[in-house]
Amino acid sequence: MTKAPSKNIPIADSDIDISDAVDAADTRKGIQSVEVSGVIIAALCDFKFPVPLKDLAAAVDMPPAKVHRYLASLVRIGLAWQDDLTGLYGLGPMALRMGISAIERNDVVMRAGRLLRNLAIDLRSSGHLAIWGERGPVLIRTEHGGPPIISTMGLGTVMPLLRSATGQAFLSTMPRGAIEHVIRAEQDILHWDDATVDRLIIETRERGAAVIEGDIVPGLSAISAPVYNLDGAVACCVTLMNPKANYFQPGQPAFDVFLRAIADFTQSWGGKPRDEADGIQTAIVKDHSALSGGRKGV
Repeated sequence: MTKAPSKNIPIADSDIDISDAVDAADTRKGIQSVEVSGVIIAALCDFKFPVPLKDLAAAVDMPPAKVHRYLASLVRIGLAWQDDLTGLYGLGPMALRMGISAIERNDVVMRAGRLLRNLAIDLRSSGHLAIWGERGPVLIRTEHGGPPIISTMGLGTVMPLLRSATGQAFLSTMPRGAIEHVIRAEQDILHWDDATVDRLIIETRERGAAVIEGDIVPGLSAISAPVYNLDGAVACCVTLMNPKANYFQPGQPAFDVFLRAIADFTQSWGGKPRDEADGIQTAIVKDHSALSGGRKGV
């Protein structure tokens, strides 16, 4: 498949929309044609396959003729691409190059570390960043923004999957097949059945974060939530701990601040969770009632 010749997309002076002109009197308004092009490119990103012009125009709520004119320029510079056999549009080679360059310059785990530091300071709490390892969640960064917390948890510590807030954040978002071996090992120790694990997963998902009162570090209130890669996989989990009882429980100010910060970060990065893949697990979970009260561990 090759790029359509530009002669297939004629542009006449009379076709130029007056709203596309640069407002020289007030450059703060920017260049509207660039902004419109951005809307079209964003729509091409949302489609998972080459798309007809009429469907793309409907997605951006513009007349097809106007979208066609913009596509002519986008195709010429490589941000869009048209199949000369089907006429369908998709992202071009320059868009791919830009995407790869953006990923190389924006390490989500590095950025999540800055998020952790800011949250620790704002909420006067301690916290850590964890990634998934072979045996479970592994701590890779710690921050302290509040009263000192005496803990044996250091870099490289593997956190419990079922009894820690960090673990429960991974548990509720990771593919079941990828973590089944860790679940089984901890179930044997805790004597938890599958129904208990399923209830814990759905409870955490409905809340939007893992929130517990700890016994791994006695007296601590803890909260944890995942940060996603661009492909929807969990990149890491952000966890905060505070010595005040119930500090991060739903309804408390700290709970709302934490969830809002995670949501804002996710939006700014462009990550999002994958669609629910384990339909069997979801069906099982829906048959159980939610567990009441906080769970132990941090």
